[in-house]
Amino acid sequence: MATNLSLQIKEKITEKGLSTHALEKRAGLKPSAVQNILYGRSKNPSVTIVKAIAKALDCSVSELLGETDDIPKTSLQFKPVFSTKNIISQEWDQDLYLRCFQELNVLLEKEKVCLSKGKILELAEEIYEYSQGNSLSIPDQYFAKWLVEKNK
Repeated sequence: MATNLSLQIKEKITEKGLSTHALEKRAGLKPSAVQNILYGRSKNPSVTIVKAIAKALDCSVSELLGETDDIPKTSLQFKPVFSTKNIISQEWDQDLYLRCFQELNVLLEKEKVCLSKGKILELAEEIYEYSQGNSLSIPDQYFAKWLVEKNK
């Protein structure tokens, strides 16, 4: 995962004409946070760091993870939105919330991952916020899969 992530980051910073230092500043990250990913010193970066990098590069987390090949073009037309202010102001979408739990349950069973109730609630909430923040009516499957992989 980290290798693919580092390749995507390198590609995006080249496209944008940014240095790693400029990306770290733009994303509000500590110095060398991006460099650690690029040089393999950070093999499992946090969701917060990956989200910040995606936002600074004006792309989705799925794009950074290189998982856009199977996604229909229409779902790539949104800009990532990670502001909790934006999520709080949106109306509660009970159907999306329940679908996030269902998607998470399927992934956990498939990967044979056993997590605590608190961790499952936390992950489902994060999938919900990410999906709703990107104006999706269904859970972002790539983000959910990445989140489960990260929490194995």
